[in-house]
Amino acid sequence: MTIHYRISYYFAVFFISVLSLSLSERISSKTYVKVSGNVACIRRLNGTNQVGCSSEINGNVGVLHYVDNNTALDWLINNGPHKPYVALLTSLNFDRATVQKLRNSKKITGIIVIHTKDSATTPLPDSFSPADKCPGDLYGLYHNSEDYGNCKNVTWNEFGNGLFFEDFEFPISIVTNKNESDYLIKDCYKKFNEPMQGVPREYPLCAVQMKSRMSGAKDSETCMRRTNTPTNLNPDKYCDPLGDKNVIGFVKDVPEKHEPEKKSVIMAVARIDSYSLFENIYPSADNHVSGIVALLAAAEAIGKVKDHFNNNTKDILFTFLNGEAFDYIGSSRLVYDMDSDALPGNLKMDHIDKILEVNQLAYRDQGKIWIHSDPISRREPNISTEIDEMIASILEIGKNMSDLVEAVSQTQPLPPSSTQKFLQKQKVPALVLTDHKGPFTNRYYNSRFDLAKTISAESENRSDGGYDYVTDQARNLTQAATLLARSLYVLATNSTAPPDLKANELSVTHMLYCFLISPNCELFKEVIPPAKEALNSLTSRTSPFLFYVSVYSSGGSNNVTRLIQRLLTHYIGNKVNQTSACTATEKVSTQAYTYLWMAGSLNPDKRTRTKTCVKSRVTQTKAYSPAFEATDYNGWKSFQYSTWTESSWQNSAILMRIFLIPSKGMETSILSVGVVLTLLSMVLIYFLNKKADILFAHPRPRSC
Repeated sequence: MTIHYRISYYFAVFFISVLSLSLSERISSKTYVKVSGNVACIRRLNGTNQVGCSSEINGNVGVLHYVDNNTALDWLINNGPHKPYVALLTSLNFDRATVQKLRNSKKITGIIVIHTKDSATTPLPDSFSPADKCPGDLYGLYHNSEDYGNCKNVTWNEFGNGLFFEDFEFPISIVTNKNESDYLIKDCYKKFNEPMQGVPREYPLCAVQMKSRMSGAKDSETCMRRTNTPTNLNPDKYCDPLGDKNVIGFVKDVPEKHEPEKKSVIMAVARIDSYSLFENIYPSADNHVSGIVALLAAAEAIGKVKDHFNNNTKDILFTFLNGEAFDYIGSSRLVYDMDSDALPGNLKMDHIDKILEVNQLAYRDQGKIWIHSDPISRREPNISTEIDEMIASILEIGKNMSDLVEAVSQTQPLPPSSTQKFLQKQKVPALVLTDHKGPFTNRYYNSRFDLAKTISAESENRSDGGYDYVTDQARNLTQAATLLARSLYVLATNSTAPPDLKANELSVTHMLYCFLISPNCELFKEVIPPAKEALNSLTSRTSPFLFYVSVYSSGGSNNVTRLIQRLLTHYIGNKVNQTSACTATEKVSTQAYTYLWMAGSLNPDKRTRTKTCVKSRVTQTKAYSPAFEATDYNGWKSFQYSTWTESSWQNSAILMRIFLIPSKGMETSILSVGVVLTLLSMVLIYFLNKKADILFAHPRPRSC
């Protein structure tokens, strides 16, 4: 074979390859319709099992069937002949009973749930909570209690269906784009699949491929062991521990090497995080944002009178705990660090005089805020007396605020709260303030429906999006924050709170807007670093930051954690001229103090900002389970420390696309023809190669 022939041959092969690749991409785009607004249910693991969803390695494929009523559900289960199916559910049909019926039918290979911003396509259900009915009980104060364990006294989350803790062998996803949900219904289901008077349609049928392949399996112990023993053949991670950072901040200004005295600190607590059945959907308006906003607003009010706090008063420690939704990661780590001398000033439980926690506040039962205490702690007479004094003090403050507060029965246990972890370590007088007297008044606990509009904290049809519009919810939370600020003041100073000690209504309004509606807001712009990158991260956001603890990173913290730290610093810190202690983008810490650069408020030119250096005793601490730091931890099933991990997945693991499928007979015919053509081409190539010298012979040059 001559050199010219070889060059021509290789060029032809290259040209055909490029042409085939181009044609394959064009064919793929005409064959498949990708669904980009696809948000998957992912897999997580703990010390005992795995929960969540995962697909087959190449995805699950099924004929789409729209279940918008019980008739459609019954038809799929009893009559549908084209299994496997992918069930398309509305927000009203997606509940535990429907999912279990579909699962037990053995006919489905995936579930899609419509969840758009359009109220017509996504009506609000009467209730929906994927959490269980007794959140956090296994790791809580009452786990081994015969009187209060397993919610024997109060079923806190009556609307909990436990779907989050189920292990599904098929993918479940939501579709957030209205145009794509309409396409699934009209151009896929109704056009090709909808039964005609109960009679199934003939092929071709419209199918959906759902891919959300998770790597982790079995439980956290197994998954972490596989991750920590990589091989050259497979160096990938299988799962990552959940965790982030807590935010803590003292009010009093103290010497650099100050250490607190015993029973000299009042701890004010709120939790930061939540979970949801679907990735990146963690709104949690009532679940914890209401508590975060109330505690930050109380901190702002206290910050304005911080000169009242001196050597004769107790200090206030504002504490925002992360990972609490996953078996109290943040609070258990804080207690662990107290024992390990790992906190500022070597803070320990002995230094804590009292605890006041604020929890859900948006749905007031009987229009009141309710005070909860621990009946087990009350068995110690001294502590019981101090608890009664705390309650009496708060009731007195509430009496002057239209009888805002009321206490529950002394025999009722604490609701799910971070305070339980501190009381497990050491009994101290502690109270929890909530919007519910008994079971949760929040019908959407830890769900995608716990939204700003659900708690009436959203203003529609305003040019500014409602940033300055004071809603009824903002007024209610301002009232709660004022109660909280005055209560903390009385507990710390043992004196009457000044009448002008009030939370700022506009600050509450701004925080609700920034946390729940848009982080691209003036308040956040004031407290972020002055670097351009920080501003761009806000202006580029089209949705709120996630209230999910996420996987642990030793090098940083998530957006919500950093913003809470900066807001708390802004409210209780001191502006200083020590610009050398601040850097342009991040923080420099000493033993007692942290210095943060903040962009500051807008100057009169409306383009530049004041750029301020703020000194405070606000810092971050680990919210990372000690279970993952111990070399040979053997308490995976002991319920001592949280063991939650998140399964890893590859970049191409999440996919949803729509396409038409022929009948089995047609598929067999196409395959048979393809096999025959392949065999014929092989025979043809064999003979062409055999006779190549004759077929591709070149004339010999004449000799001179």
